Amino acid sequence: MKHIFKTILALLIVSTTTLISCNEKEQKPIGEKFTLTGKLLTPYSDTIFFSYGSKKDCTVVKNNTFRFEGTLDNIDQGEAFLHLKTPGNLGVIFLDKGNITVDFDYITKEIDSINYTFLQTKKIEGSLNHKIWDNYTAFWRKNHKKNNYGDLIMQQLKKNIDSFPESPILGRILHLNSDSVLNTSQIKEIKSLIDTTTMYSNDLRIINITLNTKKRTQKGTPVENFTLKNTEGKTENFYTPNNKFTIVDFWASWCGPCRRENKKLPELAKKYGDKLEIITISIDDEEDEWKKAIEKDGLIWKNYITENDWDSEICDYYGITSIPSKILIDKNGNFLGYNLSYEQIDKILEKQ
Repeated sequence: MKHIFKTILALLIVSTTTLISCNEKEQKPIGEKFTLTGKLLTPYSDTIFFSYGSKKDCTVVKNNTFRFEGTLDNIDQGEAFLHLKTPGNLGVIFLDKGNITVDFDYITKEIDSINYTFLQTKKIEGSLNHKIWDNYTAFWRKNHKKNNYGDLIMQQLKKNIDSFPESPILGRILHLNSDSVLNTSQIKEIKSLIDTTTMYSNDLRIINITLNTKKRTQKGTPVENFTLKNTEGKTENFYTPNNKFTIVDFWASWCGPCRRENKKLPELAKKYGDKLEIITISIDDEEDEWKKAIEKDGLIWKNYITENDWDSEICDYYGITSIPSKILIDKNGNFLGYNLSYEQIDKILEKQ
């Protein structure tokens, strides 16, 4: 359960820590009432849990329906989560004032002898914010593989800013595209057009971190070194220039996507041989699980672990807020790329 919950946090990034620059103001108060009426399409007659911001509630589902009422006191409470009694994933709803209806379905899957429930949102009505979000996800599915996706998302964001100037979903869309899609000037341009007091505080935090990270990790910038603990318990610099291209991969044993991507590392190692070095850095807090995963996944290169999970110096400096995340370093110890996919890394190395 702990690993599933940590994965959910890593994927959804639901931290409420705020980083606001001196020219940005605190969130606007809201004070708007809402009702959330839900229906489960698969029979269910147990407890359903509801949280938004720091507020938590629960109720028993009767005749496959449930109802919650509340008041949105601040922007952050507009992102809500639902989950059933058994462990599993969270159903996400972007709230708005007034009456909201939602249809859910769920499936049950056994993992490591534990039954998990996976909520699936089928339909949401009554929330303009969620409608904007659904429109964006449809846009992303249609366009994200196009070569000009960065330009397309800039056009989409500007259009939404004109149409829905106070929606916090604008900040969420900017956050999700700021890391690997948009460049620094594009991020600054869109951020200047959005009223930051209407953004979810974590989106604003991540955007600010990303701007700082892009400055530190732009192509040609020397890599900053940090001391980390290796599998033998010794502390040393995680990187030493050795006239090789280097992949630095941030991961964790409990991260499913990380474990699946671990299978691709040996392919790159074999393809580029002595031309490439691989370094993996885990944010695990359980060393035994970390070492078991290293052995099971066949990670035969340098392996390190952070001292304080996400709160380590290296994660803070390089803006590691989700995993997997990869850095590519050139032969001279300078950045070649940040937060790249294996496919992107492969294309870059093929040209070197």
